[in-house]
Amino acid sequence: MSVRAWPYRRPVDRVHAEKWQLGVAAGEPLPMALPDWDYTTDIAMSRVVQVDLAELREDCGLPADAGLRLSVRYWPSTSLIKHAAFREILPMRGDKVACEIQVVAEGLDLGGELTIETLLELASDLPYSDPFVATRAGSILWSDQARMHLEGSAGLLPVAPVSFREAGLPPGAAWYVSMDGGDWQQAAMGSLLVLLNEDNPEIRRALEAEKKDAPGDLWGLLEVDIVCDLIGRALDDEAFLDEPAASHEDNGQGITMAGLVRALIRTYLARPGEGVDQAIKRLHDERRRDPSRFRADVQNGIGFPRDGQK
Repeated sequence: MSVRAWPYRRPVDRVHAEKWQLGVAAGEPLPMALPDWDYTTDIAMSRVVQVDLAELREDCGLPADAGLRLSVRYWPSTSLIKHAAFREILPMRGDKVACEIQVVAEGLDLGGELTIETLLELASDLPYSDPFVATRAGSILWSDQARMHLEGSAGLLPVAPVSFREAGLPPGAAWYVSMDGGDWQQAAMGSLLVLLNEDNPEIRRALEAEKKDAPGDLWGLLEVDIVCDLIGRALDDEAFLDEPAASHEDNGQGITMAGLVRALIRTYLARPGEGVDQAIKRLHDERRRDPSRFRADVQNGIGFPRDGQK
């Protein structure tokens, strides 16, 4: 598994970022997809980021008065144009600081898959002192990303209602997540299909219900199953674990299966300050030891059941 090597020292566990929430006040966790989004809808998000200032500067070899900047930018997969959404200079003095971040991504700028990146950067140039110490303004000392599917080719999973009895699947089941195996570089849109059993009375009622009456707990459980099945299958496959991270990105035909797995891990299962590769190793070991704990982690990351699900 490849590891990115930075040309300067970076902090270890000095930035503690809460998960993104929808809305500018405490709301529900940022979901994997926002199915009701359209281009007239702005997306408000918020989170709190805590920084151990003194320890971070010490870890990075920076002087005690080095300027630090916390910023947020976002971009859609349809254009990759980055938009600055938040920027704040952190205090020169003090041990710890908590920053409440509130951003609004304008709907007219969005499409496909939305990526939100939080960065802690060097705010201004520093005189050269020691090797392997950041000196240029904009040097990234810490960062994390969250992603959310909004529409179309960004990778929303295709869903098809079918008769399980006619398809030869267990007739009383609720759904079946079909995944083509083997090639993690193929496009996710052509490799995943969620089949909903229209023979099942509860599923049939859910499909026929108006949006306001739809059973959120049922679809929330489906979300848990999809994330558990897809990530679990990847963690069990040495072909996925051995591929370099760079090969997991968009292959020009939309997000790949590997890219989708990494996006799900980054969004739901990575701990604050933990890189995706580190999370993959931890989850691989955890799932082998205790599969039930892995599933509980997925439920926790997704926020299942969410408030208001019934």
